[in-house]
Amino acid sequence: MEKKMRIAGVQLGAYQQSYEKNIEQILALSKKIIDSEKPDLLVFSELMTAPYFAAVPTPDDKFFEYAEFMDGPTVCRVKELAARTNTQIVGTFFEKERVNGSMHYYNTAFVCSPKRGVIGRYRKVHIPKVDVESMKTDEKYYFEGGTEFPVFTLDNGFRMGILICFDRSFPEAWKALTLQGVDLIVVPTATYGFRKNLYVEELRVRALENNIYVMGVNKAGFEQLLEELIPRTHFGRTCLINPFGEKIAVAGEQEWTYVTGDIHSVEIEKSKQRVDFFKERKREVYQKYITNVNVFVN
Repeated sequence: MEKKMRIAGVQLGAYQQSYEKNIEQILALSKKIIDSEKPDLLVFSELMTAPYFAAVPTPDDKFFEYAEFMDGPTVCRVKELAARTNTQIVGTFFEKERVNGSMHYYNTAFVCSPKRGVIGRYRKVHIPKVDVESMKTDEKYYFEGGTEFPVFTLDNGFRMGILICFDRSFPEAWKALTLQGVDLIVVPTATYGFRKNLYVEELRVRALENNIYVMGVNKAGFEQLLEELIPRTHFGRTCLINPFGEKIAVAGEQEWTYVTGDIHSVEIEKSKQRVDFFKERKREVYQKYITNVNVFVN
């Protein structure tokens, strides 16, 4: 039986000076999108309730003030929005968790269902530290890396995976999800710098070679904290790509906007009829070169 779902990617802008101002603008834009587009799934960009503080050249512990527990205000408000609007939502935030008296910090996405509440979370696995002319960032100071690639079954039966920003650079991460039978991978990002011209094209290739839909949801706009030395502009280009690698919708660089599109299970099957990359893998060859072969051969 064919499944269909409308998805919206919310391209947030620069941080709005305070948590309350920022979350209120997010909620107002979300209501506008839901009222006009009636999406089944709403996806936000990375670290939706904080500025991108990892670009400050000298790490500063004051930014840990943005961290929240899973039962904190952001998750609660997004869960309420999902229930009130009958919309499934992928939210993002700076997560903290206390384990055996020690605090741990993660760059996290979570999934809310209007019927089931919070159905799970994904913690960014690959944590970057980059020092080049167009990008200086040290996320390793603030975040631990996650250790799993979970799959979320949505209320309408679609199976979804999540990768966050730098995760998109690792084909192994995509394969770890597609081997679990996902139909869609969403990629919340807060990216800028030297990969601007490749952002959409990279996601097109991943959609094609994994026979899946991909939605990349990026932040947009100029944002510079007082301590930053290099002007930082997030380039947006939020996009939805079909399993043939074709662009369904692509945003520009405008802040506080969105893209929408429909995904169809039949298109996934059509792409596999053309070339089913899963079936064409050569596991017996890969196995010779991979320490943990389970990632690729299960």
